[in-house]
Amino acid sequence: MTPIRWGIASTGNISGSMATALAGVDGADIVAVGSRTQDTADAFAAEHSIPNAHGSFTALCADPEIDVIYIGSPHHEHHGMTIEALDAGKHVLCEKAFALNRPEAEEMVAAARRNERFLMEAMWSWFMPGWHEVRNRIEADAIGDIVSIDANFAIPIPDPNGRHRRLDMGGGALLDLGIYPLSISRFLLGEPTDVRALGRLTAGGVDAAVAGSLLHESGAVTTFSTSLDGRSDLTARIVGTVGQIEIHAPFWFPSAFTITVDGESERVETPNRGLAHEAEHTMERIRGGHIESDIQTWNATLTNMELMDEIRRQLGVFYPSETGDGFG
Repeated sequence: MTPIRWGIASTGNISGSMATALAGVDGADIVAVGSRTQDTADAFAAEHSIPNAHGSFTALCADPEIDVIYIGSPHHEHHGMTIEALDAGKHVLCEKAFALNRPEAEEMVAAARRNERFLMEAMWSWFMPGWHEVRNRIEADAIGDIVSIDANFAIPIPDPNGRHRRLDMGGGALLDLGIYPLSISRFLLGEPTDVRALGRLTAGGVDAAVAGSLLHESGAVTTFSTSLDGRSDLTARIVGTVGQIEIHAPFWFPSAFTITVDGESERVETPNRGLAHEAEHTMERIRGGHIESDIQTWNATLTNMELMDEIRRQLGVFYPSETGDGFG
């Protein structure tokens, strides 16, 4: 098997997690890391035994040894970095949220098409064996028709100067945390026909707390909540006409779920290798000559971005780079 050669952009926590995951993936070879400064790139390279360290993203993109770049930077940088990497001839696995809004995401997809390079949003939940087993059980009619889904993701992130509370960095609970319950409901029920959201904004204009409901074509209802201020139980519950499934915390990368029918409960343990699942899928698609995932499709990413655009419109959250109604 010819190795797929990876470059990692950014040296934050999620990039460290991806480097650790890739070290355990057959056929993955991390050959370079890029950061804003040479010092941080060198330190990350030393920590993860990466041979090449670049002091800029442009230098990383120019490295001829790299096949695919993992972009783990904050999401307000994803649009420019992804297009630069694709135009440099690299495949790209870009962290969620994929972009700030749908128009940015559309430009990123257009760049992938233009350059005939693979591009995928790193929405790791969609690749977790646990979620695929849950969907298999639902499709086998284990709990009947879905009546409702409820999911919550609230963790305290109080730093007033951190990216989560900075409007200029695409801050707020929705894009960073709320994206998970929204994506999971769509994974099981498809696109919603209606969305209603309420929230509380900080003095700086980012969403500190959001709660809302989605109505799906089947008549099922999703309720979700997310916050930067409190800590929820981080679970998801799927209620059907004859039973229910509880996804144990943390629901977005579960190792177990419990299915209950007629008062009888079954706990199901599922494999969980973290970010390795999406990395393996990326490599499989690249080796197959594909430029799009057949699981986390471009349409899935674009429609989820559009859904979050609408929720932000209802909340009145617009980023400085956005014009007109907020998404032009």
